[in-house]
Amino acid sequence: MAENQYINIGYTKKMHGLKGELKLVIEERFLEDFLKNERIFLDVRGAKVPYFVANVRGKGEMILQLEEVDNRDSAFALQSREVFLREQDLIPDEQRELEIEEEQALEYEHLVGFLMIDKYLGDIGHIEEVLEMPQQEMAFLKHKGREVLIPLNPQFITSIDEKSGKVYVDLPEGLLEP
Repeated sequence: MAENQYINIGYTKKMHGLKGELKLVIEERFLEDFLKNERIFLDVRGAKVPYFVANVRGKGEMILQLEEVDNRDSAFALQSREVFLREQDLIPDEQRELEIEEEQALEYEHLVGFLMIDKYLGDIGHIEEVLEMPQQEMAFLKHKGREVLIPLNPQFITSIDEKSGKVYVDLPEGLLEP
């Protein structure tokens, strides 16, 4: 018989109240799987021990009531435990109903740490952070002792040298004026 493959979907936190409830955090991408399963597995001394879910309430940080865990002592023993589902308990992608928002990586995020060099002004500074603004991504850096935001716009970027960590730009006149 093939051994079960377990997927870590979250963890228990501290107990809650007097009736054996636990605070619970489930990774967003496994939330639907968790909500549609009546049984979870907790890691207890290296073994995956099955528990039936009696009740769950709350959003974000949830409150979990497990069957046969009905007092503070039994809940105390289950604090800070990893929560698992078996691989076969996961919902196939095509049957999922909840849309999980994939975090879109920023297009220019890899430029953090690169030196920005303007065609006319020369070295502007090292990009400390790439921020997402409604219109476009912006490079956050310090130039001549002050913090500036520079649009990371293909119209301004003349080239990117990945090997040397430099971004060459041709910025509009006056963009860096105080």
